[in-house]
Amino acid sequence: MDKRIGLQEAIDLIKDGDTIAISGFQLCTAATALYKALADRYEKTGHPKGLTLMQAAGNLGVPLMTKEGMWSRYITAHFAFNKPMIQACLDNKIEAYIFPQGVIDHMYRAAAAGKIGEVTKIGLNTFCDPRFGGGKMNEVTKEDLVDLVNLSGEEYLLYKTPKLNIALVRGTTADENGNITIEEESSPVDLLDVVMGVKGCGGKVIAQVKNYVSSDSIDRTKVVVPGTMVDAVVVCEDPEEEHRQTPAVFYDPALAGHYRINNMAFAAVEMNERKIIARRTAMELVPNAVVNLGIGIPELVANVAAEEGIADQLVLTLESGMIGGVPAGGANFGSSYNAWAGLPMCTQFDYYNGGNLDLAALGFAQVDPSGNINVSRFGPKIAGAGGFIDISQSTSRCVFAGTMTAGGLECKVEDGKLNILKEGKVKKFLRSIEQITFSADTARKNHQDILFVTERCVFRLTDKGLKLTEIAPGIDIEKDILPVMDFVPEISEDLKVMDPRIFQERPMNLAEMISQKE
Repeated sequence: MDKRIGLQEAIDLIKDGDTIAISGFQLCTAATALYKALADRYEKTGHPKGLTLMQAAGNLGVPLMTKEGMWSRYITAHFAFNKPMIQACLDNKIEAYIFPQGVIDHMYRAAAAGKIGEVTKIGLNTFCDPRFGGGKMNEVTKEDLVDLVNLSGEEYLLYKTPKLNIALVRGTTADENGNITIEEESSPVDLLDVVMGVKGCGGKVIAQVKNYVSSDSIDRTKVVVPGTMVDAVVVCEDPEEEHRQTPAVFYDPALAGHYRINNMAFAAVEMNERKIIARRTAMELVPNAVVNLGIGIPELVANVAAEEGIADQLVLTLESGMIGGVPAGGANFGSSYNAWAGLPMCTQFDYYNGGNLDLAALGFAQVDPSGNINVSRFGPKIAGAGGFIDISQSTSRCVFAGTMTAGGLECKVEDGKLNILKEGKVKKFLRSIEQITFSADTARKNHQDILFVTERCVFRLTDKGLKLTEIAPGIDIEKDILPVMDFVPEISEDLKVMDPRIFQERPMNLAEMISQKE
């Protein structure tokens, strides 16, 4: 039953034209030793080639195996700043699709059960909808992997799972039977889902591990992937380089959930446009709110809550599966300290899709007059959707938080008033946008409560589009708002000044504000 094999023997299992599914979020469960070996084999022999790569979350190990001519198709939720893969897409050298992160995880689950794919409303009326491109990222991408279907009189999308041949995944420890544990990973992410999806297609699972032990020593309650699902185990020879827990650390037991750290603190935030936005967004919280905070300015909502002494009234969640605790940012993104639980990513998206978040605070890059948002593509800049579509479409109350303009914006708060010292070079409220990552029409149909919070004003999504409802003290509509928009929004007859406490250095008494919502 000994399933341990050598690294090169494992790569022998991969053939030309195979579809490879990989687990991972940042570097969590990312099998980077296998990635490197696969790329080395291709560079030396020209094989295997014509491969398809499928992944859900951004995986920072993928650039290690991004070699020209090696891949023919890429299915992902996020390119994760993989410049060679982005360039290959732009040059039409590979077929490329972007689907929602949670949807891809559910596509694995569908394959595991022998189903054609995932049937869901996630992605309707966005660029993933076949009426708006079907997730295709370039001209060479022709095959329709998404169908619009009608069930019981309602529209759904069918995301068709391709036949998966190989899984490249990672755990911490394996025994001779192939049982895999993940005691040093910060989250199970999509490890099991990828494995089961590949096995459901009759494919082979190759697992990279750090430790190889006797089956007599493994506690069955710790096994995440049973050995019946594993075809080969490869022990990493250079774990400090090729088996890192995160890009920042080789291994931190606190990130793996084995220890708690007392007095974990959020950093203080200086008074600037970012804090103004975070403060106004925090006013939308409710007591004991379960929230998801996007990258960038939305992350600062947690810092504001800590400054206001109400961090214990927030349950922060991450797409990676983390619930509770203090999210670790930067190169540790996707992990959390003192988390209550680490769910499989697919399960986390089940929770999100069920509407269980009280609030989602997400960023935005481009907004059109209807209220549609683009965060996924800007000409040659391809990012992806990540979990943005899943979360924004499933959460009843969303705040899209960001500056009014980008590229050099400078602001200053003086005497409780906001002054725009230097305007950003890039407008974000545009007449038209390149892709629809958030559909305003879908939000209206679902009766979602949607706000757009900037440093100088607040908009609400209405049946007609964007309505200006609040302006910052010191801001003039004709001078500071309309000139940086490519369209004129509806202006509320009851236009209010943003709460003056937002623009003061002292605490806002946020605890009292949100307690009144109980």
